[in-house]
Amino acid sequence: MQVTINGEIADISAMLVCAVRYALGRRTYIVQWTCEFIRNNTHLLIDKDIQVMIRDIEQQKQYSYRDKCDEECWLSLLNYLKDIESKKVDKSK
Repeated sequence: MQVTINGEIADISAMLVCAVRYALGRRTYIVQWTCEFIRNNTHLLIDKDIQVMIRDIEQQKQYSYRDKCDEECWLSLLNYLKDIESKKVDKSK
């Protein structure tokens, strides 16, 4: 099922940043769900917010990602976002 979201792309992108910030440091299903959603919807992110997510995920390293499975999710997303930023991956896919 497709959904329509009203708002500017920058608004949607900012909400996805909020989702990442909420999930960082959590120890629940929300970590994997957030990482998968972001990865599957990077076409909704503006470049500035990709940079913000990279910074936030990298800064979380100093506090720990908590569980190993969460760390794997965050580092996978981090690498994917870095690839997008360096244009190794097309975010529209």
